[in-house]
Amino acid sequence: MKIKVTDIFSEKGTLRVKFNSPFGNATALWGGITLKIGETLDLELELDEIFSWGQNIMPSSDITPEITSENGAHKIIGELIQDADQRCAILKIGDPITLIELDKPITRKSRFVEVRATDILLHPTNA
Repeated sequence: MKIKVTDIFSEKGTLRVKFNSPFGNATALWGGITLKIGETLDLELELDEIFSWGQNIMPSSDITPEITSENGAHKIIGELIQDADQRCAILKIGDPITLIELDKPITRKSRFVEVRATDILLHPTNA
């Protein structure tokens, strides 16, 4: 995912970046090399949480991929791709994809979902 860094700061000893992307703006944990404000990078987005249907992952009536931050959490809308009986799935946010872990397979079919995550972690793709 292409992002533009808009701010860099440390919070409780953890490096965070504010960024703009084609899908919205958010703040994320940074897990990579030194970066600069204004820099445009190609990054991988990671959600290091277990998602539970009806709690932090639910159907979305929106079908446009989106990333927003509100009340200290992140809302991500994307397309859910899952094989039956799997405890992991792919969240497709436009072209970029992110592997997410589920507490149990999702039996309800929903093409687009809203995911609520505590933190987003960004890593360089080395591309």
